[in-house]
Amino acid sequence: MEEALIERAGMEVVTAEYQHRSLPGLSSAALHGVVVAFYAKVRRDPLLGPVFDQIIGDEWDAHLEKVCAFWRYATRIDRSYNSRDFIPAHLKHPQIRASLLPRWIVLFRQTARELCPDEVAEHLIDIAERMAASIEISLTRRESADVPERVR
Repeated sequence: MEEALIERAGMEVVTAEYQHRSLPGLSSAALHGVVVAFYAKVRRDPLLGPVFDQIIGDEWDAHLEKVCAFWRYATRIDRSYNSRDFIPAHLKHPQIRASLLPRWIVLFRQTARELCPDEVAEHLIDIAERMAASIEISLTRRESADVPERVR
């Protein structure tokens, strides 16, 4: 499953243990800029925009703050995000499907590369790809459970 997402999104399979590191140019302000620019693209995207608008509604400021908190946590800038909420936050919305993740990754890569120094962009993309692979596993399990036994 994870390799299927990786292949569809053009990602390289990496089996080494993930190592967090501090990078020049990686800051709360830089992450905020990436998150805001990325979600501006998501909102305009014909595939992702309607899904996010249906889920987020008028709560974009709160959503962006939560996503920024996640990224500060993932990059070890700040540890205040409750990571136990990450997967359930995605699974509770049936509109979020594994098939959306490759487009999400494309937009995230574009945004990170447009706004960040190369090393920072690649670091953020690595985190995003790992996150997408993790979400894909959970979404695929949920989607498989949603299919009646006689259809499988």
